[in-house]
Amino acid sequence: MTTPAKCDKHLFEDARGMCRACRRPFCEDCLVFTQGSGRAPLCIPCALSAAGVRSTAAARSQRGSIGVAGKLTLGLCSTAAAAAVAIPALSHIH
Repeated sequence: MTTPAKCDKHLFEDARGMCRACRRPFCEDCLVFTQGSGRAPLCIPCALSAAGVRSTAAARSQRGSIGVAGKLTLGLCSTAAAAAVAIPALSHIH
């Protein structure tokens, strides 16, 4: 038995549809039918971005979607890159 998808913003609400731009599930309060009910809806951040009201609205909502594992990997890679630059520079000091 499968559980219904949950809204990406309201985690306790069942998803009623998917944003046609970012392809994430949302509840009916989060979806906007910008071009009528015959066309797939947009989530609020993507609708604002598509309308030109906020050019970063959709990008901002997707930025946090890498999750904890992605953030840890990103932090580990940046630390390794900093060490690769710093260690050879420090070896010439003595």
